[in-house]
Amino acid sequence: MTDEERALLAKLESGALDGMVGDEREYRGYRSVYCGKYIKDGIPVSYRQGQSERFFNGRENERIPGKREEERYDTAGRKLEFLQRYGWLMDDPDVCAYSAKYKPAPKQAKRQK
Repeated sequence: MTDEERALLAKLESGALDGMVGDEREYRGYRSVYCGKYIKDGIPVSYRQGQSERFFNGRENERIPGKREEERYDTAGRKLEFLQRYGWLMDDPDVCAYSAKYKPAPKQAKRQK
């Protein structure tokens, strides 16, 4: 582990990077699915949530929240993996620079002869 990675993990643990990472996405189909990423208390989380349902029970409308699946990045290796993949979505310049090192190179178009 490099000094840069240690500094990023310390910044993550301190709570300086807490908040939403990018925007929440909605995938429409038969039912809408909401996907997003956030950091809370220094632990990155990726989630998927199904659409909520409403029904009338005879007196009032009741809302049942959709199924929510969360993937937590709880080890140091997984936290670095999260920063490598999604760091470019964050506002911190150190995290963006770290993520840029792992960005795949653009594919070259083949020329026809």
